[in-house]
Amino acid sequence: MVKQLNDDAFEVFSASLFRLTRSLRSTSHLFVQLPGNLKRTDVTILTVLSDHGDCRPGFIADQLNVGASVVSRQLVSLAADGLVIRRKDPDDGRAERISLSAQGKERLVALRTAYVRSLREQFTDWDDARANEAAALLHEISNHIVPAPSGPDASHDKDTKDTHV
Repeated sequence: MVKQLNDDAFEVFSASLFRLTRSLRSTSHLFVQLPGNLKRTDVTILTVLSDHGDCRPGFIADQLNVGASVVSRQLVSLAADGLVIRRKDPDDGRAERISLSAQGKERLVALRTAYVRSLREQFTDWDDARANEAAALLHEISNHIVPAPSGPDASHDKDTKDTHV
């Protein structure tokens, strides 16, 4: 038996998603005020490296659902700032591996700490259980919109494939 979808409920859901994305975009300037002066794209790449460790640029692009050229441009900047380390892949000399430098780890931790503090200040009426429920729902929504990537470098547990700030 196929469950019938209530179009009205999904219209409300769709409107809520658009409102959420508008809200996030309207606060993107807050990233500039956080420690490290990193752009949102820098933060997402550093987060992938923090979550998954040493990996190829293509894996990063898959995790972020962007093209390899986008990641490549960002990696040049991040390497110049000393936040990532680029080296030849020992398994394939034509490819490269990227890892988070000690300075990159420090900046990412400072950024995450400040961002979490900011969220706590905005959600004073939420407890840990409510935040965990919201996180689980957002992960589920994200996985419906863009399924988790797969491939040779995607051998990590899918539950750890989230990207935090």
